[in-house]
Amino acid sequence: DVVKRKGLWLSVLGTVLMAGLGFGFAHLAESDAIFLDGVFSLVSFIMSLLMVYVSRLLQRNADHRFQLGYASFEPAFNVLQSLVILGVLTMALASALAALSGDGRLLQPGVATVYAVLATVGCLAVYLRLRTIARETGSELVRVDAFVWLMDCILSLVVLVTFLAVWLLGEHLGDWLPYVDSLMVIVMVLIMLPVPLRTLYRNLMEVLLAAPSQQQQEQVHADFRRAMAALPATRWSLRMSKTGRMLYLQARVLLEEGEQHSDALQADLWRRHLQDVLAPQYPDLELDVMFTADPDNLQAGNRHPASRSPAAPAPPAPYTPLVPPPARPDASLATTK
Repeated sequence: DVVKRKGLWLSVLGTVLMAGLGFGFAHLAESDAIFLDGVFSLVSFIMSLLMVYVSRLLQRNADHRFQLGYASFEPAFNVLQSLVILGVLTMALASALAALSGDGRLLQPGVATVYAVLATVGCLAVYLRLRTIARETGSELVRVDAFVWLMDCILSLVVLVTFLAVWLLGEHLGDWLPYVDSLMVIVMVLIMLPVPLRTLYRNLMEVLLAAPSQQQQEQVHADFRRAMAALPATRWSLRMSKTGRMLYLQARVLLEEGEQHSDALQADLWRRHLQDVLAPQYPDLELDVMFTADPDNLQAGNRHPASRSPAAPAPPAPYTPLVPPPARPDASLATTK
């Protein structure tokens, strides 16, 4: 958590610096492309401040208002951030198209090139650091923020290459020279557009409680099947949803006839066994298990036999009743002859 907070504050300070750098050089170079870069950094700064607040919410436990916890705030924030970025890109595209329909705009390529070098190096450094933090912490917030910095880096790199070419070859462009800045904005928008669209779709699905990707579903089913090998079950069904880092599993287990009258203590031991087996692979797991003797309680269309399947080549281990260890006699009650 400390490492994640450092990464978020690094993003906040970096966006302040890049926004000031972008607005200052946009005025000196008279460039809409640099101004877009500054606006993008300013939006990133505002979203980074909100992200720090959201990251604190994610550390809270469930309460009377959010009884299922605060995990949904993570994808909800990412949806908001993606929509804001798409709005900025749309306005930039409209402005560039309007400039192309007019007389264009002259710029100062030398000043713009200096800015592009500073911005590219700065954005790349922050992106690499945030990517490392995201891998260490598994935080979706930091991962999405790293993608934002990557987009900013790509944007600055496009500015650098274009302005350097204009600086060196500007006299060969002729009448196209006033339109270079607007054309560059359009190219930048087209390069950046797919990233917020993908982020928006993925996180919107999590807000809507959609199941995770097919690949992850298959992996979860395979792991759950292995965990079920020790339980006296004939069939089971499993439903799941993913919200941020939280994976929610709802399982219904049809017990064998000889175990259908097991008491609550035994059911708790079975449930604890499943939790212990799955926890190493899924540390942010919320597991809800219902043991039943009625096949109709299994979720339709999502039923699995407890027997061996291609995903689990080893035969199931024979069932061993999961019972608590015998309590040790209290030494204080011992008597001597």
